[in-house]
Amino acid sequence: MAPLTDTALSDTAPMPPVPALDGGWVLRPTGAPSGPAEHRYLASSGDVPEEFPVRVQRVWQHPLRAAYPMGAHDVVVWLDRSAPDSAAGLLRALTPAVFAVDPRCRRVVAAPDEGDLRTQRVLEDGGFRRIAEADLPGGAVVLFAAEPPGIAGLSTALDDMPH
Repeated sequence: MAPLTDTALSDTAPMPPVPALDGGWVLRPTGAPSGPAEHRYLASSGDVPEEFPVRVQRVWQHPLRAAYPMGAHDVVVWLDRSAPDSAAGLLRALTPAVFAVDPRCRRVVAAPDEGDLRTQRVLEDGGFRRIAEADLPGGAVVLFAAEPPGIAGLSTALDDMPH
């Protein structure tokens, strides 16, 4: 697949396709209309032959853009409620693949419904951290994020900040 490219913040910049994944996971385009802002896939692996829906898009083209100080290259991942618990393996393969093809991406985020404890557990098992709660037009969500090691390892303690 083509690598992610540097995009400007505009309504016409497309979300590039997700790269090939490790760990035996396959993302197959659904063929459903998804437009330039979003890619819709069916995910599967040798261990999980049943496909389940996954959507991927830039955060600035998603309602989450107002929920945290997002970066222009941040990506949001949406797992369907039908995703199995083993979808954590998909997240562990997808996140580093996104960071590898787009080094300017600071975060891959997800925002399950506040009451969707199962998906929250899958995200945590997939390497995402719970960072905040937000009220979006569709209801309350819990914001989860995964960051590349170079960012996740930075201290946020005030004493460690440059003065």
